[in-house]
Amino acid sequence: MQVDAEQEMTDLIQSYLPSLDEMEAAFIWDCWLWEPRMPLKKFSENWRLSGKAMTELRSRVLLRLRNLLAEKNIHSVVDIV
Repeated sequence: MQVDAEQEMTDLIQSYLPSLDEMEAAFIWDCWLWEPRMPLKKFSENWRLSGKAMTELRSRVLLRLRNLLAEKNIHSVVDIV
């Protein structure tokens, strides 16, 4: 069985979920990894986030993931596959 790049990236991101806070991990799981993906509006309603707080969460999650990946010397998809 051949593992594709999408599955490798999914597995890698899932391995970092415990390093994130609860809301960040839930955002990644619900809105990025889980199928069907939860709409951002529904996620923000479930967590009672304002539009501004949701925007900040989205930015913070991307930055946190980038930093966690950089710790493992992963700077692009090419470093994974």
